[in-house]
Amino acid sequence: MIEAARKTDGSYECDEFLLKLETSRKRSDRARLADILMVFEDFAYRQLTFPREINDLEKGIRELKPGDVRLPFFEVPGTSVGAVRLTHGFIKRSRRTPRGEIRKAVWVREEDAKS
Repeated sequence: MIEAARKTDGSYECDEFLLKLETSRKRSDRARLADILMVFEDFAYRQLTFPREINDLEKGIRELKPGDVRLPFFEVPGTSVGAVRLTHGFIKRSRRTPRGEIRKAVWVREEDAKS
């Protein structure tokens, strides 16, 4: 099960990112959205390969890698169904995942735990 992590103010960083891609007029953003949907389906039904489709970042944060989009996530503790929550999304423009994006994912996970 894939969910969006919720911040204490009730908003969802990942939903905002996906909505931005969905409402964009750029063909590249629609292609990114299609890539994301295919990776979600693969993630739900089969084991993804490391490091081609998924990466371990730090402190229990991982990232799905559909094309140039990165979707950090964490596993939901205490669930037997293997639920994960997406923290946010971003377009990766460099070789390494930016530190700020990893810190943001850790922060959203902490916010989700509070709500």
